Amino acid sequence: MSQQEQDNQATAATPKVFWEERGPNTPRFFLTRAWIYSKEMFPVLVYLPYVIALYGCTNLIVQMLSGDEIVIDTMAIVGMISAFFMMLLMRTFDDLKDFEIDKDLFPHRATPKKLVLKADITAISLFSFLVLLNVNVFCGQSTMGVFAIMISYCLLTYKWFFAEKYHRQHIFFTMLDHQPIPYVINFFLIHTALATGSHYEAFGFNHLILWLIVSLPVTAWEVSRKVRSADMETHYETFSMVIGLKLATIIPMIFMAVTGLMCAYIGNELHFSMWFFVVDALVIGAILFYYLRFLIYPTKENNVLTNVALFTTTGLFFNLMIHTIYSYVSHS
Repeated sequence: MSQQEQDNQATAATPKVFWEERGPNTPRFFLTRAWIYSKEMFPVLVYLPYVIALYGCTNLIVQMLSGDEIVIDTMAIVGMISAFFMMLLMRTFDDLKDFEIDKDLFPHRATPKKLVLKADITAISLFSFLVLLNVNVFCGQSTMGVFAIMISYCLLTYKWFFAEKYHRQHIFFTMLDHQPIPYVINFFLIHTALATGSHYEAFGFNHLILWLIVSLPVTAWEVSRKVRSADMETHYETFSMVIGLKLATIIPMIFMAVTGLMCAYIGNELHFSMWFFVVDALVIGAILFYYLRFLIYPTKENNVLTNVALFTTTGLFFNLMIHTIYSYVSHS
């Protein structure tokens, strides 16, 4: 056998994911490719402060609602780490599930340019899963039951509930069984907050309200990013294409407005100052203004719903966080 034939056999025997996907511009080292992926799809310097603020606020509110002394213990750390790596895991799940489709829809991204390989995303996904598993098995035994439900559900969504073809052909069915993902994750995170401290608090009505506050905006954002004016529609399937622009705009608007009202309820329960309610009302006003403007004038220029959902959610959460911390400090 000639050397050329041996080389061809060796190439054929090498897994495609590590050989054939490489291109002339593919960085040599995994960490370089992982950093490129992070900058494009999951900027750590953006998501890490967001997770700290969101989970820190949630944990503080849960403890303040119970009336116990505020503590930061092992379960609080488990919740913080789990929140970050669950976000990263679900990001990689989405990218792996739609890897081939996204190459056609988003040719400007790093993966079609072979700056990032599918194997890299798989490795990041596996690393996130192992971190979650180890942290919760060894440090979060009190919430292992809820964790098992959450991680099992997320894995099922990754596998399309073993019915990928049907899901891809029925967007509404996909929405129904995939949209609960943030609700399942946040339910677990609230339970890590309930388990923080000397005893495991029971899940009550106020915790239900808090659970919806941190979950509804995710659905609103998911719907908003798939709402387009008629001049922006392409072959990419959107909610505005399937259910109509008006309904697709009204759904996230209602979810965001209800979130603002529930924030006011929690603020009243925790006796926040008047300024909390002023800021909350201003954010709700901004939500209604931008969504109604697009509803009345559905143009490309007015299609800023994705950013509106993101920034108003951030405003609601930071308003909660700042006043929660201020209330705790002023009463401690």
